[in-house]
Amino acid sequence: MKKLVLIVAITVLGSAFTTAQSNDSYQSLMMKYFEVSGIDIEYNAAYEGMMTMFKDAYQTQDIPATVWEKYDSNKGASVAKLKGILASEYRSIFDDKEDLRNLINFYTSSAGIQLKSNPNAMSEDDKKQYEAFRVSNTGTKLFGRMDSINAAKENASVYWSRELFCQVTGELKQMGYTSSMPLGRCN
Repeated sequence: MKKLVLIVAITVLGSAFTTAQSNDSYQSLMMKYFEVSGIDIEYNAAYEGMMTMFKDAYQTQDIPATVWEKYDSNKGASVAKLKGILASEYRSIFDDKEDLRNLINFYTSSAGIQLKSNPNAMSEDDKKQYEAFRVSNTGTKLFGRMDSINAAKENASVYWSRELFCQVTGELKQMGYTSSMPLGRCN
């Protein structure tokens, strides 16, 4: 009797989990994909790099640490905005939620994790998993659309970094700080 109750409980929980997964929104799946594929790390580092660039450009001025802390604390919101822009760019590349689930499953597998951290250290089993993913329907789409993916990342990155650059330099200018950095289209 206890085994029957346990089996029923596992079945109900498994069914609830499957239903929850199938009801994931496209946007939530895309955000999860960005997280597990390393895009979050990439753009957090890009934000930090831009802040370092600003600090270097304004280093001769006495800008209070609280100003830089404000920008440092804005990283999460700024990167989230970028990921929203990138998600809309990716929608034309990956329009199927099942592909996103497959990408998430691969990048959370041991092969996907090893591929991101150190591809040269992949075990034979990892290499087999990676090859199986590459020839899968989703893998074929991913690798067949790399030019489109790279263009989408570039478009989103250019828009985001220009907006961030103009925001920071504009705010610093309003506070009375100047830099020799060219403002480009921010004027």
